[in-house]
Amino acid sequence: MSFRLIVALVVILLFVLFGAQNTEPVGVRLFFWEITTPAAVAVVGAFACGVMVGALLFWTEQRRVRRREMVASGQVAAPAKKKASWWW
Repeated sequence: MSFRLIVALVVILLFVLFGAQNTEPVGVRLFFWEITTPAAVAVVGAFACGVMVGALLFWTEQRRVRRREMVASGQVAAPAKKKASWWW
């Protein structure tokens, strides 16, 4: 077996054990919305939301860097300057 497969199996086993040991219901509230779910589902859901936010921030930063590189190399015209407003 390859090293990656062994690591993947160990991680999957740890997730299964975590889910099996954290079955107590917990209440999750956001403003007027409330849901009762097992603790493992709440933790995994919060982790998934954090991963999505982190991926979105990483993706937007990579697009910004790639755009700056293309403007610097002359492949794309620089964006026009926006008129400064009193608001922003």
